[in-house]
Amino acid sequence: MLLAVLVITGCDYTEVKREIGYKGKARINPWLAAERFCEQYDGEVRSLAVWTAPQYDDAIWFVPASVPSNTSYIRQLESWVEEGGHLVLLVEHADAESSDWSRHAMPPDLEPVLLEMLDRAGIELKPDAAGRGEVTAERIRFRKESYEVDAKSDAGVARKGGKQGVFASVRSGDGRITVLTDARIFRNRWIGDKDHAALLDALVAATEYEGNIGFLRGSGLSLWGLLKDHLWPVLVGLALLMALWLWRSFSRFGPIESADAGSPLRGYDHHLEALGDFQWRLDRAAALLVPLREQIIERGQRIRARAGRRDDDFIQFLAERAEIPRERVHRALVEAAPADSAILTRTTADLQRLLQVLH
Repeated sequence: MLLAVLVITGCDYTEVKREIGYKGKARINPWLAAERFCEQYDGEVRSLAVWTAPQYDDAIWFVPASVPSNTSYIRQLESWVEEGGHLVLLVEHADAESSDWSRHAMPPDLEPVLLEMLDRAGIELKPDAAGRGEVTAERIRFRKESYEVDAKSDAGVARKGGKQGVFASVRSGDGRITVLTDARIFRNRWIGDKDHAALLDALVAATEYEGNIGFLRGSGLSLWGLLKDHLWPVLVGLALLMALWLWRSFSRFGPIESADAGSPLRGYDHHLEALGDFQWRLDRAAALLVPLREQIIERGQRIRARAGRRDDDFIQFLAERAEIPRERVHRALVEAAPADSAILTRTTADLQRLLQVLH
């Protein structure tokens, strides 16, 4: 271990400083600088994390183009624009999840209903710039003014019949719809560059009605999207807990247990067996045979007297009545102690037979 410490401490190293992003509120809100810039106006600045329908007192809304993903959202936006609202759609790098320090960015998912709404307003938005590659712009012209910018995107936008670029703005009803394909120029990292802040000021000033300014930094609400992103870890954990509980609680889900017939001490026959074993070890079961023999002799003599055969051989009388050999009747009544358990079993059976026929 000492050698390892010496090798590690003796190595040359180089410190590299790499930017990974802002801290605090600016890390989770890419429009924080733009929001604070807009606080100079009379209206309230609203910062929205998820979709909320614009209200009548909202003057201008900055919305990621991936948010209006269904007919209901589109209908609410069109109605609000017709009544004088200014909708600014930000196409690429517009979601809060996009990192300003990442080299890779996923293209937004634009729904057909959004493209149809822009088509009705007179704007052509092509997510892939009609296959011509990246669209760049160093200047954006808006309301007879030119603003120096640094914008580039894969998407292209233009008024109907115009040249594809990164910016387009048209009147719609009493309001206005503006599309900016590269939203980075309004994000925290770049809003202070070139004329980006001046362009933001021009867009807010172009709104004819005073009111609140809204920045929607979230994405469209999708139940399946939320479940896919946030619920699956909980479901996996619950499934593992359920599997462990089943394994612990139900034998069929666990290892096979050995068959167990239960303790023989619970059986009545074992008690009899244990009692017989005790009597056999005590006096070879002579104490068990004596009561049977006395009862058989008493009943046999009484039955023999009633039958008028008092002078006949008693052993032979019992053998004829029970239909068993005389020798076995003699052994059952006379033998003091059986020699083994088999003889005890046969003797007990003969005594029970004699007792049965003497009833």
